[in-house]
Amino acid sequence: MGYLAERINYVKGLMEGMKFDASTDEGKLIKALVDIVEDIVISSEDLEDTQDQILDAIDEHEERITDLEDEVFDEDSYDEDIDEPLTCPECGAELDFDELGIDENVDSFRCPECGTKIDIEWLDYEDDGSEE
Repeated sequence: MGYLAERINYVKGLMEGMKFDASTDEGKLIKALVDIVEDIVISSEDLEDTQDQILDAIDEHEERITDLEDEVFDEDSYDEDIDEPLTCPECGAELDFDELGIDENVDSFRCPECGTKIDIEWLDYEDDGSEE
């Protein structure tokens, strides 16, 4: 039982101990107000319970996501060579995608040193069937 539930039970106990007369107009009003507050307390406790369940579920999902990320992006199998420069097959110049401004929308580019056309084959994880 939460703090608010204890407080409302205390107020109801006071009403019983005072031999509160709920038959008068004022008594009916006060009893109705106490009943409303009691309903609010019950709803509040239900919301707290639901919130706790949701937070527990979120924590569980975060753990699962972390486990999946660890599995998918296993450091032993992750290709770290992506950031290494590309070497031109014609002149041997080291080319950096970032410096050349190459993005995933480009299928080929020309070597700035010798002008050789270099084709790019991007890995598309969605279309290669590896996620299924």
